[in-house]
Amino acid sequence: MRELGIVVSGATVGAIPVQIYRNAERYAVEEQLVGVVDRENPGEVVVGFLRRITKLEPVIRDRVRTPYVDKPEMVDYGILLPYTSAIVKPYIAVRDGRVGEVTNVVTPGSKVYLLDASLLEGALKGDYIYVGAHKYSGWALPLDVRYITHHVGVFGATGVGKSRLVRALVNELAARGYRVVVFDHTGVDYAPHYSAVVKSTEVKIPPNILASVIARVAQLQWQTHGEYLEIATMTYEGRWSKDAFIAHVKRVMKRLGARDSTIEKVELYLKHLVDSAFFEELNNRVKSPDDILSIGSTPVVVDLSYDTDLSVKQAIVASVIEAAWARVKRGKASANTVFVIDEAQNYAPQTWTISKDAIETTVREGRKWGLSVVLASQRIVGDIDPSIRANLGTVFFSRLTAPTDVREISTYLDLADINESVLAQLQPREFFVAGLMNPLRKPILIKTREV
Repeated sequence: MRELGIVVSGATVGAIPVQIYRNAERYAVEEQLVGVVDRENPGEVVVGFLRRITKLEPVIRDRVRTPYVDKPEMVDYGILLPYTSAIVKPYIAVRDGRVGEVTNVVTPGSKVYLLDASLLEGALKGDYIYVGAHKYSGWALPLDVRYITHHVGVFGATGVGKSRLVRALVNELAARGYRVVVFDHTGVDYAPHYSAVVKSTEVKIPPNILASVIARVAQLQWQTHGEYLEIATMTYEGRWSKDAFIAHVKRVMKRLGARDSTIEKVELYLKHLVDSAFFEELNNRVKSPDDILSIGSTPVVVDLSYDTDLSVKQAIVASVIEAAWARVKRGKASANTVFVIDEAQNYAPQTWTISKDAIETTVREGRKWGLSVVLASQRIVGDIDPSIRANLGTVFFSRLTAPTDVREISTYLDLADINESVLAQLQPREFFVAGLMNPLRKPILIKTREV
C-alpha cells in the first residue's frame, strides 16, 4: 500500500487529523479511501475517507501580517514550508479479516495509507449486488440486497445520471429474481432499454380509482361529489361514452337523494371540463393491473408518457401497487416485488394525490410482505412527502437542487460531514450512497457503471 501521511495530535474516534507527505499530495483528494494503521495496535486497520483537505503554510498565515505583504518579491527567495492537512473520517476497523466498529483512538505518529480494496473485499461477505465502484480506489461497493425492502431514494439535479443508476439497480434486482415494475414518467429513460413495455393507455383503471380521476379532471370536490362518482363508476355497464356516463351519474345522484343544484353542477362540470376522448379511451384499456404483475419477464416498464393527464398516470401507479397488495392478502406470502417510480415528485408529493396513499402504505408496511419502493426525484424537501422520505432506508444522492435537501437527509442518515460544497463538485454518474444497503452505512462516493 502507498504511504500517504502521518497522524498528528488531536485524533478522536470520529475524526483523525493527518498531514500528507509532499510526494503523496497528488493522491490526497476528497473522498479518497484510506487505511490508518495504529502504531500501538498494528494488527488493526481503521478504514475511512479523506475529508477537509487543506493547504497550509506556517509563515504565510491567515490574519497575520508578514514581510511578504510589503515585499512580495521575497517569496521567490524566502524559505516557505507549505504542507497539506486533512481529516480521516473513520468508518470501520478491520482486524483478522473481520469488520468492527472504531473504538480506539489512533495514536499520533501512526501511518496513513492508500487502501487496497482487496482488504474490504475479503472482509465484507454477504448477499450483495453492485451498481458502481468507489470513485478513486475502484472498489466495487457491495450493496446488501436484503435491505431493498427498507426502500430506496435516488436524488439529484437534472443531468447527474439518476436514470442510469436506477437502471443498474433494476438490472441487478431482476437478475436476483425480484419482480420489478418501473413506472416511466416520460417514456425516455427506461422504456427504450427494456423489452417488456406496456403502454399506459392499455392499463385498465379500477372503478374506485377511476372515480378519483374523474373528480380531478372535472374539478369536482371529492368531499361533496366523490361518493356519487364512486358509485356511478362501480355500477356503470356497457361501452364508455361521455353522454352515457353523465346520464348514469344523474340517475345515481337522483336515487341517492342529491339536490337538483348538485346534480346540475356535476352535469355541467362533466360536460365542459372532461373531453369525450377521455371516456372513449377507457374502452381501449384492456390490461388489468394484475395482468401487469403477471407478465413473465422482468423488469416490466409501464410507459406513462402515453397518457397526458397526470391524474391518470397517478391512477395507474396506484392501481398496480394496490393490485400487488391484493395478491399479498390473498396468498399471505412475500411478493418479492419492487416498484420503481420515476419523477416521484409527481406521485408522492406533500399534497394529496391519487397515488400517494398506495405509496405511503407500501413504504410503511411493505417490508413484511416483500413490497419495496424505489423513488427517483430531483429534490427531497418540498417534493416528496415527509412521511414517505423518512422511510427510505437507503439514499443515493448527487448534486442537489437546494441546500435544504442535504440537511433533510442528515436528519435520518449519518452523512459523516458531507456538505453542499462537496456535492457541488460531483460529476455525472457520481453519487454518494448511505443507509442500510451500504455495508459501511455512512456515505461512500461511487461512480455508477454504464448501462
